[in-house]
Amino acid sequence: MIVTDEKILRQMSKEWHNDSIHAQEELKDVVHQMDEMMDKYNGIGISAIQIGIPWRIFLAGKPAELFINPRILERSSITKQDWEGCLSCPDLQVRVRRSHSVIMEYHTFNDSGEYITVKRKFKGFDARVVQHEFDHLNGILITDKGKVVRA
Repeated sequence: MIVTDEKILRQMSKEWHNDSIHAQEELKDVVHQMDEMMDKYNGIGISAIQIGIPWRIFLAGKPAELFINPRILERSSITKQDWEGCLSCPDLQVRVRRSHSVIMEYHTFNDSGEYITVKRKFKGFDARVVQHEFDHLNGILITDKGKVVRA
């Protein structure tokens, strides 16, 4: 179920800790739920808080990539305004200004199941998506970013 309750969505998400096999199993379950919701609602990204789990994780892209405890290291000074929607703000469109590119560091699991750290530059639409999901981890919604239009 997608959360639309602002009290939940406004929470600061907490870091996920890879400190046990149990933690990894819980993460797999949460990621599976997130992936199902993305598919069900045809989303391009989803954060754990959107299903009521206050962990600093999100999925972005098609196919979905897992971002664990992401940090934005750098934002370009070049910005662009564009329309965004959100699974947690149904029937709304908001014109949001975002950096054209960002450098992000995050953890994920590679194809062999190893827990790795990635440092990557995102541009254009991909940069917009990861910034949108990153905002969710900090309790920020698109309605905070610009003028709201009912779709």
